[in-house]
Amino acid sequence: MKSNREWQAWGKADPLWAVASWAGKQRGGPSPWTPQEFLAVGASDFRDVLHHWEHFGLERGTCVEIGSGAGRMTAQLAHTFSDVVALDVSDDQIALAKKLLGTGAANVTFHQVSDPAIPLADGTCSAVFSSHVFQHFPEFGGVQRYLTEAFRVLRSGGTVCFHLPTPGAHRGSAVPQWRLAFHNVATRVRRLLGILTVMEYHRYPAERVFETLQRIGFRDVELRIFDMASNGDAHSFFFGRRP
Repeated sequence: MKSNREWQAWGKADPLWAVASWAGKQRGGPSPWTPQEFLAVGASDFRDVLHHWEHFGLERGTCVEIGSGAGRMTAQLAHTFSDVVALDVSDDQIALAKKLLGTGAANVTFHQVSDPAIPLADGTCSAVFSSHVFQHFPEFGGVQRYLTEAFRVLRSGGTVCFHLPTPGAHRGSAVPQWRLAFHNVATRVRRLLGILTVMEYHRYPAERVFETLQRIGFRDVELRIFDMASNGDAHSFFFGRRP
């Protein structure tokens, strides 16, 4: 996709800040991420998500992670599921994830991907997960393709859990739509000029996501908006089950 090259560049330039773009945490900032802090935030965030995922209904087995980055959530998935298939477009992010997780990645298989496709056979996993990834796709079509792939690889009863910002959900993202659109246009121009910048950020109406999930075939579709302890902001996660 159009954003792949930019994400690969961030994987070389500042992989931890690219995954968790908190103020002051970039390289050269007043308090850049340490590996310990980075993974601790992932552990905190996943506890908040897992509470809701288990309440929705979660089967442990093989889990696919879309956009594993440097392993912030991969480490927690590895503790939760028997096997994890982690996908990312950046070889550098994957290499760093393997280094940070060490023996904690013994049950993780990493795949470098370039298109919205999951390298598994039909009906072979119990869960698909993605966090803070889909909002950076340059168009909703990429999200839809990954959700279609998620449905394909899930077995009956398997669930998908993914973060996608919706208007009004995140208190920290109360940016007017016109300003967000201007930011995305400016980002695309900088990308064309070869300037590394903060990636595009998109919000999508919940109705569009619900309609997409249901049309693909998911059932029991839910949107849950809840605070994450790490930054005190609300986040929107969608859930769905394959019949």
